[in-house]
Amino acid sequence: MPHLVLEYSDNIEVDVQPLLARLHEEVVATGAINLKGIKSRAIKHTQYRIADGDPDYAFVHVGLLIREGRPLEVQKDATQRVMNVLKETFGHYFETRKLSLTVDLKEMRDGIALTEHNIPAR
Repeated sequence: MPHLVLEYSDNIEVDVQPLLARLHEEVVATGAINLKGIKSRAIKHTQYRIADGDPDYAFVHVGLLIREGRPLEVQKDATQRVMNVLKETFGHYFETRKLSLTVDLKEMRDGIALTEHNIPAR
């Protein structure tokens, strides 16, 4: 049931599908997340304000939502892997504008978060 939400400001270029595929690969590489359960999406923000409102400021944020129970080290590994992808993908923007990259991971409580699907494992 992991959810991965990529949010970004409209003043940077993003090739969304390859980036989401890469992020899927990285969270699966933790060994604690199954590919078949990942649902990701990207949201390009056109209305936002960063700090003092300078239009050259940009952001990229990834929110991960996973079921509770994975060890803290696995959670840290997942967020670091995602941050590494963000730095590789968007790091060049640090040379031309002010940029904020963030990753956040939250846990869904078992018994409260429900899921049902028939997506096959691959």
